[in-house]
Amino acid sequence: MTPAPLRVLFAVQGEGRGHLTQALALAAMLRRRGHQVVGAIAGTSRWGDVPDFFRRDLGARVETVESPGFVADGDGRIRPLATLAVNLRHARRYAPSLDRITATLDRLEPDVVVNFYEGLMGLHSVLRGTDAPVVAVGHQFMTDHPEYPLLPGQPLQRVAMQGYTALVGSGAASRLALSFYDAPDHGATRVTPPLLRPQLAALADVPCDGSILVYLMEPAMAPQLVAWSDRHPEVRVHTFAAMAPHAHSPSLTFHGLSGTAFLQRMAAARGVVCTAGFETVSEAMWLGTPALMVPTPGHYEQRCNAVDAEAVGAGVRSAVLDLDPLLALLDGPAPDPTSFRAWVAKAEARAVGAIEEAAGRSPVGGDGAGDGQRTADVPTVRPARRSGV
Repeated sequence: MTPAPLRVLFAVQGEGRGHLTQALALAAMLRRRGHQVVGAIAGTSRWGDVPDFFRRDLGARVETVESPGFVADGDGRIRPLATLAVNLRHARRYAPSLDRITATLDRLEPDVVVNFYEGLMGLHSVLRGTDAPVVAVGHQFMTDHPEYPLLPGQPLQRVAMQGYTALVGSGAASRLALSFYDAPDHGATRVTPPLLRPQLAALADVPCDGSILVYLMEPAMAPQLVAWSDRHPEVRVHTFAAMAPHAHSPSLTFHGLSGTAFLQRMAAARGVVCTAGFETVSEAMWLGTPALMVPTPGHYEQRCNAVDAEAVGAGVRSAVLDLDPLLALLDGPAPDPTSFRAWVAKAEARAVGAIEEAAGRSPVGGDGAGDGQRTADVPTVRPARRSGV
């Protein structure tokens, strides 16, 4: 007898776009395997809601809950002590969010919960528990792997990141560490390829239009980009950010967040500038688009991501939003995405396999989760050890 489809509930951190697009990618994978995504709980803070593209494309009801977020200063720099103080001061405001998570679990009765790095879901698991097993997903779980380049400096940021990651993974049946490269599993952490949306495949041969694409997680960094563009009016730049769409000049246009439009622009661009978030860099690597990675000021995790990605050939990193290094990189040979695409092609079997195992079922298909070994036909690229940025 064919087992009934799994009922899967998502919990998604709504900050930035990476966790949202990972959820969209995994939803498509689950449905191809005959399972159901019965809904999503999205944690939001500064912007109050998730982007329209997530509600439109998920194909299931999305409920938002107020969740802790980062505190940044005027130039986008993350302030760890202020972040801790503000979230502790507002802790009582999150109790209704926990109640809503409980009510959603009771109403939907999922077989598995997949948590895309939403801290409130981890806190719910600690304080209230859940009858459904949880699979936690995030590139951040890779930071506990011996091959990931944790950098010196910023001790408060590092402790905060590791503590938050531990909270998200609390009580999880499996932790999927999304990675730019294959590596052995590490303890309960399973190394998994990036979860990229299937729309990428249709964009592999889009002709280049000569533009540069920019993604700003922090709109406060926009003045730096405006200043650079005013000095280089000959370079056409398209920018996606959580701000009102407008044209600053004939050469610089700001767009609102849109998953589909962003991918289309990336496929046609000569290069991409991003804040070293895992998902955007992965999409650029799949398309063979060189990246300039500019970590959000004060954001320790993105600083590490930039080093990790540069070591595997994704592009170059910079401490400031200056596109000159990217223009210099574009004068060199174009990257070959073949081996990275082979690694990404194994994401569905590994991720869905881990979810099926968490529900007590045998994974369907080859190269599923849990073998703990590198995949023989995917080249392994070990990140170079570096002392700092």
